[in-house]
Parts: sequence; structure tokens; C-alpha cells
Amino acid sequence: MAELRLSQGAGSLARTSASEETSGTIAERSAVLADVSQQLLQPPPPDPLVPELFDVLVAVAPRMESGAISPAWASYVYTSYERDLRRDRPNGTPRRSPAEVENAVQGYVDFYRIRMREGQRPPTLEDAGFQDTIEWRNENRLGR
Repeated sequence: MAELRLSQGAGSLARTSASEETSGTIAERSAVLADVSQQLLQPPPPDPLVPELFDVLVAVAPRMESGAISPAWASYVYTSYERDLRRDRPNGTPRRSPAEVENAVQGYVDFYRIRMREGQRPPTLEDAGFQDTIEWRNENRLGR
């Protein structure tokens, strides 16, 4: 399964959402979701779904930063939510509020019992760099 990597932090995503909600645009949110869709090897969402799917990222981002949700689980939660949204409300109406989206994400966390392992510490920037180096080395080994 693909691992979700966010190009912005939780605070930045929340600010983007708030500023675009007040202006009534979706340009920045669409760009972020296009990047997420590319990572997850799926087509970008249609415009009516962008605000609600961006709210999913806003709800997942702090959990990823704290290490409560791994990048793999975050991609699962996002793709599952998007699949259900496309099936149940393909035109995006009625749109769920950010609080309802937060409850839905918490529902996934509770149902699948997504937790940080006992004794595990939240990942650091150094951990991510080390993992990237290992992946690069494995991809560039001779004979592969």
C-alpha cells in the first residue's frame, strides 16, 4: 500500500482550508489533493469533492505528525473515505462539516484500533531521512 506523504504540516493545511473557505476558491486545495492522488496512484477528485476530502487531510495530518497514524494507515483512511464519498455522494452534497469529517476519521481510528505501538516514540525528521536513504539504497543496488 502506498504511504501518504503530506507536502504541508497540519497547521498549514488548516490555514489553507480556512482561507479558501472564506474566499470560496479551491485552487490550493485542489493542488494538494492532486499531489496526494498522484502518490496514491489514483485520479484527482472532481471539484465538488475537493473541500470535504481536504477536510479529511486536515483531520489526518495532526495524527500523522504525532505518530498516532502511520503514513500507510493515513493513506488507507483517506482512500476509504474517498471511495465511500464517491459511492454515496458523487456530487459532494450534502457536504459534511469539518466536525463530522473529524468524527468519521476518529471512527476509522477506533474501528481499526489504530494506535502507536507500546514503547514506540513519534517519528522524527531524522527517522524519515533514514528511511528515505534506505529506500534509495535498496532501489539503486546493482543487479536490481
